[in-house]
Amino acid sequence: MKRTGKNEARSDLDVGELRGAFHAVLRSFGLLESAQTPCGQPIHVSLAHGLMELLSHPGCRQVDLGQALGLSKSATSRLVSQMVRKGWATRTADERDGRAWMVSLTAKGAGVARQINAASLERFAAVSDAIPARQRSSVCQALNVLSQAMAASRERGSP
Repeated sequence: MKRTGKNEARSDLDVGELRGAFHAVLRSFGLLESAQTPCGQPIHVSLAHGLMELLSHPGCRQVDLGQALGLSKSATSRLVSQMVRKGWATRTADERDGRAWMVSLTAKGAGVARQINAASLERFAAVSDAIPARQRSSVCQALNVLSQAMAASRERGSP
């Protein structure tokens, strides 16, 4: 047994069970399919998330986009460059800070983002319908706890 940061004992079995359950979610959702999103859109998942983030937060700074997506500065720069090459986004110097970049969707990019968003909502509606109604709130709560734990672990420098 090992001790966690909250003085609660955990076994290696707990860790293996958590990893197995999380891998099952990733695989069953289709996240390992590199050619399309889990909702069936023919685009890489990181591009889809970048587009949807920009749709929700128009004209954001590139560094803020990267933080929202959990990407490094170089990965964010590559992502934005891909969006710019495809004609989905523009990147301009921040008027307040010449060292920073602002990223905005083009009309074409906004259309792609809306299409991805609609497909995503449809996929999640189907997933939600497959969860017993009385358990949906608990599932969302558990996913929020997991997301917060993963973010905290990442902030502490865990791989």
